[in-house]
Amino acid sequence: MSDSPSNLFLYVIEYIVAIIGDIFGSLIRTCSHYSSLTLVLSLIVAVIAIVLGIKNGLRSTPMPLSAPKKAPGKWAWIAVAVLWVVVMLNYFDRQLLAVLNKSITEGGENSIPMTQAQFGMVTSAFLIVYAALSPVGGYLADRFSRKFIILCSLVVWSVVTWMTGQSSSYSELIFWRGAMGVSEAFYIPAALALISDYHRGSTRSMATGLHMSGIYAGQILAGYGAWIANDPACALGWRLTFETFGFIGVAYALIVILFLRDPQTPAVDSEEETAAEFTKTVAETTVADDFGVGHVLRSLFTGRAMAMLLIMYACAGFANWFLMGWYPRLLQDMFGLSEADAGPTATTWINIAKYGAVLLAAVVADVWYRRNKNARAYVPGICFCLAGPCVIVAMLPALGLPIALSLAATVTLVSMQGVAQGSLDATLMPVLRSHIDERFSATGYGLLNLTSVSAGALISWLGGFLKDSGVALGVPLSIAGLLMVLCGLLFFFLPKQKAN
Repeated sequence: MSDSPSNLFLYVIEYIVAIIGDIFGSLIRTCSHYSSLTLVLSLIVAVIAIVLGIKNGLRSTPMPLSAPKKAPGKWAWIAVAVLWVVVMLNYFDRQLLAVLNKSITEGGENSIPMTQAQFGMVTSAFLIVYAALSPVGGYLADRFSRKFIILCSLVVWSVVTWMTGQSSSYSELIFWRGAMGVSEAFYIPAALALISDYHRGSTRSMATGLHMSGIYAGQILAGYGAWIANDPACALGWRLTFETFGFIGVAYALIVILFLRDPQTPAVDSEEETAAEFTKTVAETTVADDFGVGHVLRSLFTGRAMAMLLIMYACAGFANWFLMGWYPRLLQDMFGLSEADAGPTATTWINIAKYGAVLLAAVVADVWYRRNKNARAYVPGICFCLAGPCVIVAMLPALGLPIALSLAATVTLVSMQGVAQGSLDATLMPVLRSHIDERFSATGYGLLNLTSVSAGALISWLGGFLKDSGVALGVPLSIAGLLMVLCGLLFFFLPKQKAN
């Protein structure tokens, strides 16, 4: 049977993967030689960003409420492509910490000894800072150049990723992971607002979905972080792995400088409104008082939609953040996998599900939206109502019930959370902007991040606390499955959406 077609096919695949691995390993080792230049290059990029910001104007020019909805041009899609890489790097770093849990905490003389509760606090430190500053980052992205905010975020991300690899104690590690929250709190609201400024019509969900698919590519790549750190082909160790990607991030900032643009206030379309009316609209929507904190918050919380979205995003966040922080360790506990095997298994399949869902949901939502203005809310609602029970069933063995599920069955059921999360990531910003004053979309998204990430910080700590207390990690994940169902149901009770 050794020469059967199926075995031959597997052999060929393994051979191709080995070749790609050798090439990738060589690339990583090359970057690692230059990782010490990260701080210098970061300073250079920061200076360039400030100079460009002063030259082009740091203030944001908000899109008028009645801006014409024309087909997006080339710079609209270039923005999606450029930011795809940025968000991929962001989420690579987030997931890498969870994948390298054992290497960091139990890896011998190069490790930083800590309990699992302490490791959970490292993740929570990032999430707490990320949550607290998300509304601030969103507010600044509404007031100032979104490109400038994104560049600053990328510089901070690169430095902090590099310094993570330099950490020599638990206190240093928790400090730098907390500092990572500063970077990422400023990135997502600015990036999504910039993309949805460019895409104002029927391409909005697709553009958002394409950008958010970078999240899942980063998480899949991070699943192989244990291989990058420990496999003889690379053998960087966990520290040099972080340092290398810090260098890659700041080097990519040069691409962002060259190819990312803030969208310009659209030209007048005489068929939609006269020049006088359009000029009046622009003047009215750029009044400084409109962007006072009090006015922005009053505007966002007019009606019940924003409050409902906050609750829904928090409920979705429990499962998403728990799996990002604890899924590799959960599979190790349930099936006795090694760290090198658990990392790719935990990140690959669920993120493939997210990747496919974010693109498919974007298409379905945009097409359905043409007939039903509530479609962009119904798509994630349906997905969460289906995915929550699947997650609960997958965790029944971990809850002590006499049900035997294979690794493949467990991974498949849990991957339904990826389907739900992908559909949410594709539609959340469009849903948000259909219920609020679009000029404040980054602030609104920052508030949503505040609730989601706060929930994530709580469950990340809770996972470690319960594990140290002898409670299976499947218990908090089962609770998160119930909250996913609640999230899905609430999508159907949102107010009727206005056309956007």
